[in-house]
Amino acid sequence: MDMEERICNACLGLARMRGLHGFTVDELASQAGISKRTIYRYFRSKDEIIEAAVNRFLVEVAAAADHILAVESDPINIINYILNYLFKHGHFIISPRGLNDLRQYYPHLWQKIDRFRLERVQMVISAISQKEGTEFLPDCDLRILVTAISASIQAVLNPDFLLENGLSFEKAAKDLSRLFLSSISRGRSF
Repeated sequence: MDMEERICNACLGLARMRGLHGFTVDELASQAGISKRTIYRYFRSKDEIIEAAVNRFLVEVAAAADHILAVESDPINIINYILNYLFKHGHFIISPRGLNDLRQYYPHLWQKIDRFRLERVQMVISAISQKEGTEFLPDCDLRILVTAISASIQAVLNPDFLLENGLSFEKAAKDLSRLFLSSISRGRSF
């Protein structure tokens, strides 16, 4: 593991416990087992570290989604795998504290996450639609389905909506996935 990865991993560890804004660079150095001076050799600021850690996480999510799409054909298993991956590894973002920090201190990172999420959702839906035996709503243009799902995700799985309605990311994501999966050809049990 290189030093930047070590620092980013320590950042994510602290963010899981305290949120993205709830720790200092001194605490980060202690968590990483290095000096504060070493951190500043690799990063100019705490915000730059947080952005690098989020970027690494997004790369990992993309790799996990690509992997499951390559080995799995069942849309339900694909969606469940991706959601479970997010629930397990993305707690620093999807916890109420993480969502609040994104909303309050790092809205530019939320915008980056949102753009990434929309691109990946479109890619996953497209890939699922091409799998053998998968048929979305008959006679429904796939572009409309992708747009409707993307808009729903943007409306529901965002810090403002979740925090204002007292919903957990996990509950909202599971409810949305059940709704989306119901658009796959009838005759399957969910």
